[in-house]
Amino acid sequence: MANPHYASLSGMPLPPTSSTSSSDKLETISNYDTEPTPSYFDKSYSYDKYMAEFPRAPGSPSNSSQVELLSQFADSNSHQNLEQLQSATGFGAGLVCLCAETLVGYPFIVLRRQCQVNMWCKAADLSPYLMLKAIYQIQKRQGVPALWKGFTCHMMMEGLQLTTDSCISHVTQLPKELPSFSEGLTRTMGYVTLKTVSTIATLPILSAVLLDTVQSESARAESATPMSCLKDAIYRFTGSGSSYQYRLLLPVHQLIIPTVVYTLTWDLVGHLVHSSVLKLCKMRQNSKQSDKDSRRQPNNNKLTESIWPELLAGTVHCFVADLSLLPLELIMNRLHLQGTRAIVDNVLDAQSVIPYQASYNNVQQCVEALVDSEGVPSFWKGCSALLLQYSTRFAVVHTVRILLKYINNFSDKPSLVPNDSATSLEK
Repeated sequence: MANPHYASLSGMPLPPTSSTSSSDKLETISNYDTEPTPSYFDKSYSYDKYMAEFPRAPGSPSNSSQVELLSQFADSNSHQNLEQLQSATGFGAGLVCLCAETLVGYPFIVLRRQCQVNMWCKAADLSPYLMLKAIYQIQKRQGVPALWKGFTCHMMMEGLQLTTDSCISHVTQLPKELPSFSEGLTRTMGYVTLKTVSTIATLPILSAVLLDTVQSESARAESATPMSCLKDAIYRFTGSGSSYQYRLLLPVHQLIIPTVVYTLTWDLVGHLVHSSVLKLCKMRQNSKQSDKDSRRQPNNNKLTESIWPELLAGTVHCFVADLSLLPLELIMNRLHLQGTRAIVDNVLDAQSVIPYQASYNNVQQCVEALVDSEGVPSFWKGCSALLLQYSTRFAVVHTVRILLKYINNFSDKPSLVPNDSATSLEK
């Protein structure tokens, strides 16, 4: 700012000075203090008055565009949260069902295999009530660990099978899961090849695991461990060992055909049933959705509809495959355990033990001996234990479904744009 003294000396005009008196300044200040100022946080300050004082800048989006943008952002955010919740809930539900299959259902697997190698009872005597009574008596006489004998070896066997499948698939590029028939015969034969090689590689370990599962705790010198299971698998592969009867022990190559046939047939039946159940669930969901659309009702079961079909299909296909292949499983288990000096619990009274004595040369002789000495219903020994196993598993899966419905109530996030704000913006 120029100094007025130097400006007057140079001949430049001086700037006008304010002639406002002190009384006028005081009046202006008093008027400013008494004049009400608009409060934008006051409820009486309406949206129309705000838009009148602060008009929209040229080129800015309209009110409807703002509402649409906020709605799109809210929908995308809620959809992303729903996907994350579905993935986390699906993983948790699958983990719960896996624990139910391995922990809760394992005692029934032990009883089923003990019934299959019991040559002194009839299939009609093995009722579900007798299975529950046997569980109570065995637990009372031998302790709770007797119901989970061989569990660590069983889990080791499952892990080795998965590892073998993954290694063979990584090296040979063969599919480790059964492909659909629409993908062609080549991929299906590739899966058959992979599964055959994997089953042959783990066959001696399977024999050792079966022995640890049926062997009575009262007749066991030491508890079964993964190292003892591997040692028995080596003995089984070489055909020698102090725990085996050499003259009755079947060679490993005679066990390949029934074991591979059982494994491949189980996978085929399970795949067909799994896909069929998923299609039925999809058709039912579509019919329900069409009814809701016709009635203009919102769909509040998205989380349940995305996870429940897989859980149901996984349980149903295992049940159908195990039930339909129960005779083949019985033959395979008896051939594997022949000559192993197995002593099993007598499930008829759950108080005594009986030895497993069999002398089959091949599958045909095993079938003929079963029909002649034990009758045709003997092929279904262990069916009661199987029904109890999957009854427990279905109960667990149904409980998971109830929990999914409960969690689904929290998955529907409210919109980020409140109704009052959206209405005011539309105005």
